[in-house]
Amino acid sequence: MTRPRIDQLLAGFADGDAISNAALILRDTLRSLGHASDLFADPDRVSPTLRDACGALDDYAPGSDDITLYHYGIASPATDTFLKIPGSRILVYHNITPAEYFNGYDDAVAHQLNVARKELKTIAGQADAVWSVSRFNATELEAMGLTDVRVLELPFGPAPLAPEGDPEVRNRLQAPLTTLLFVGRMAPNKRLEDLFQAFAWYNKTINPQSRLLVVGSDRSCPRYSAMLRMLIGDLVTPNICLEGFASPAGLCAYYELSDLYISTSEHEGYCLPLLEAMYKGLPVISRNAGGVPEAMGNAGVRYEQASPRELAELIHLVLSDRRLRTEVMDGQRKRMEQVRSRNLGEEITSLLEPIINTPKGES
Repeated sequence: MTRPRIDQLLAGFADGDAISNAALILRDTLRSLGHASDLFADPDRVSPTLRDACGALDDYAPGSDDITLYHYGIASPATDTFLKIPGSRILVYHNITPAEYFNGYDDAVAHQLNVARKELKTIAGQADAVWSVSRFNATELEAMGLTDVRVLELPFGPAPLAPEGDPEVRNRLQAPLTTLLFVGRMAPNKRLEDLFQAFAWYNKTINPQSRLLVVGSDRSCPRYSAMLRMLIGDLVTPNICLEGFASPAGLCAYYELSDLYISTSEHEGYCLPLLEAMYKGLPVISRNAGGVPEAMGNAGVRYEQASPRELAELIHLVLSDRRLRTEVMDGQRKRMEQVRSRNLGEEITSLLEPIINTPKGES
């Protein structure tokens, strides 16, 4: 039996992006299952370093027997392409950040998010199947009246963390300081102001020999990034280091240099850096929001709400209490064993079975 071709459409394709990394893992898995498979996105939204790995959206011309996966999280030209293709369509939902986080910071992005949310039910309704990368996201779709939403948990692969740590980063940050790390876009839903205030308390009252590294693009929301820089000045706290975007080797170095990973994000569809930090052997603290419980499983330390002082004390406790740290690390090792033992090929085969066995146009 000839296996159908299965391609993927993305709003964008970028280094270090969780959706882009997931698409690469899915592509390689599909190929290992015997399917021809490629990625397509608007060339204007593809990182220069990845253009050889991603075809142009305008060049996508599937046949009626082909299957297309569309990774959806924001309005993009890929939506029109997805709705017009003749073959079977699968919507892969990654969550849409609530637009209100961007109101006043970036009204254009807020508009894109509002459009994406308004179009979601229509797009999902025209798909032959709807998959979600977390149960949290699936629940959101079900609340809109969609049925038979299947969960394909966001895939984790260690390949992006395989390079040897960038020596430039290592040399620049070799000072013997207790190092806290956050990885992700500087976007309003990440609530980095909460993290900065907690670190200021930790640095001033508990451990002055400490630093906070924030690794991720500051271009997602420039006004928010500017506000954070002003906040750093107001806090008069040394060693809040805005490191910007990191290469794979640079990211490895940041993880390897750090003592603890912390996320104060208030809205996450899943949050892959939590798994990356566990994989690299860092104790993890995260706000218990959105899809975070699914990413962390029973591992790490989660909190609901905390004042800057309370969060600073929690950081200190995880770093200084040996018994607690041992329990945290044991739990995280078990979580990583669970993640690494996952058979993604079997999951995808099971999800694809009703689509492959029910060709387009049949019921």
